[in-house]
Amino acid sequence: MGRKAKGDRHTIFTSMPTEAAQIVKAEASKLGCYIGDYIGWVVCDHFNVPAEVPLGEVTDHPEPAPTADGRVKYRAMIPREAADRVIPEAERRGNSLGDYVAKILCDRFGVPFEPRVKKKALRAWQMAGEAREQLPMTG
Repeated sequence: MGRKAKGDRHTIFTSMPTEAAQIVKAEASKLGCYIGDYIGWVVCDHFNVPAEVPLGEVTDHPEPAPTADGRVKYRAMIPREAADRVIPEAERRGNSLGDYVAKILCDRFGVPFEPRVKKKALRAWQMAGEAREQLPMTG
C-alpha cells in the first residue's frame, strides 16, 4: 500500500534568513517530515486551514540552496486551500509569494524579516495615489 495522497498543492520557492531556515529544518526533523510539507503545514496553521501535522520518517534533509542576498531557499508545498489565501494576501501587500511565506515563518519563530515590496506594486500604489489626487471631490 502506498502513502496517503497529500492532495492538491501549490509549489512556492521561499527564501528566508538563515536563522529561520535552521529552525524550519530542525522542526521538520523533529516531526520526521519533508521541509516543504512542514512549511505548508505552518502556512495552513497561519490561516487556520485544517491540515494534519506532517509526521513521517524522513531523517536526511538536504542543505538549503543559498541565494545571492544571504538568504537560503526552500521549496514549499502549500495545500491549495492555504495557497488560495497566500496569493491574494501577498498581492495586496506587494510581496512575492516566497517573501510572504518567509514572513509567515519568521513571524512564527520570532526572526526579524521584512519582505521586499515588488517594484510593480510600488508603481501601482503611486499611480493610485496620483489618481485620487486628480479626482474631484463631490458631496
